[in-house]
Amino acid sequence: MNVIKVKKIIMKKRILLIIALLCGTSLYAQQLYFIRATADANYDYQHSLAQIIAYKPVQDTILHVYKDYTSTVNQDFVLLSSIVYYPKVETFVFSVGYAYKFYLLRTNQPDALLELIPQCPFNYDLPSEIDVINNYWAYQCYNHNAPQKKDIFIFRGIDSSLSRHFDLSASDFANQYLTGVVAQGVYLMPNDGRMYLPIVADIENRPPFSVELPQKYWVTRKLRTAILVNDDNKTLVDIKSVDPIKGEDYGRFYAALYNKDKNMWSDIVLKGNSPTIMVYGRYLAGVVQDESYTQDKSDKYAQSPDRENYRVRKTSPGKIARDSVKMENSFDEQVFYNSFYRPGILYLFNTDNLKYIEWKTGQGDSEILLVQDETVYYRVFNAIYKAPIINGEKLGKSELLVRDNSMVPWIHWAFFGKEINANDNQ
Repeated sequence: MNVIKVKKIIMKKRILLIIALLCGTSLYAQQLYFIRATADANYDYQHSLAQIIAYKPVQDTILHVYKDYTSTVNQDFVLLSSIVYYPKVETFVFSVGYAYKFYLLRTNQPDALLELIPQCPFNYDLPSEIDVINNYWAYQCYNHNAPQKKDIFIFRGIDSSLSRHFDLSASDFANQYLTGVVAQGVYLMPNDGRMYLPIVADIENRPPFSVELPQKYWVTRKLRTAILVNDDNKTLVDIKSVDPIKGEDYGRFYAALYNKDKNMWSDIVLKGNSPTIMVYGRYLAGVVQDESYTQDKSDKYAQSPDRENYRVRKTSPGKIARDSVKMENSFDEQVFYNSFYRPGILYLFNTDNLKYIEWKTGQGDSEILLVQDETVYYRVFNAIYKAPIINGEKLGKSELLVRDNSMVPWIHWAFFGKEINANDNQ
């Protein structure tokens, strides 16, 4: 081997080493943030409505408030109704109930919330939801005075810079971006693979969704279902939910998964007849959850007119630990009023290779916070862990990041953003 070739190899190795160091530095410099939030507007409570919590990996395990947005989202003394994360545009949307206000938090700008202000004509109500379509925000203005059987919505869009508003048509909503948290209801018609969006009053003019079902999923009578996930690579359609059989703690959820890259449909079955699902890249991140009814028909929260049988209301595991921490709007309060049961099982479903990964936490109050760079971050009541995903098909050893009673139980989201300066902390 000649000297020139040896020098080239050495230089190549040096370049690779520098690239590796730069990549490592870039990834390590990212700041891990959490969002702590509760849909409660009582200022007398100990905990704020919405806060960004900062966590410095390795250097310390102390959580501290980076930004408190309570006064921003609660300026009209209303409820924070929801938070939706859109990984495609790396943006959280805070929805403020009853005030019809929306705030955007971009992960590369954790310093400020940006208010998204819809523009609706006179006599039209402001929207209750904001959607992502292509690379712009979309919404529907509602006319409650419209004549019967006339279209009661008009459709509007806002560009990504939030500077330009423009008109849309109902058909523009045929390819909206769905993360799993917010589903889009659709109608299936007999012997028809199209899924129709009920967003206009005139049934004949309802636009079909951009994805069409293969014949194996066609129905013989009109049915309503939902599209849970839709992005550039996949679509997930709700097929049916099944109650638990005797001896099981949870039912089953059947769905149809369409891999757009492979042009292939797959039948998948997930645990829990009412699971919560969030999509992160190729992974469906889920919590096993069942609707939980009771045999006591005097319990008004458990009655359901379309069910003949009432199941015993079960207590999600880990209640002793949860009772040890005083919480407003606690997990157990949510369980009671929303009638659900969680056995303490988290899972990832790889939509590329159809591999299912699950792990038991032993705590009903568990959820996945983020999946990024083949690492899953999840909360088990008052503790947050991370674990590597090995070869896209199994979970590696979990690592405890932080345990804290005052902040962690209210944390529901995580994201990586810019590195913070110690002087920035509030």
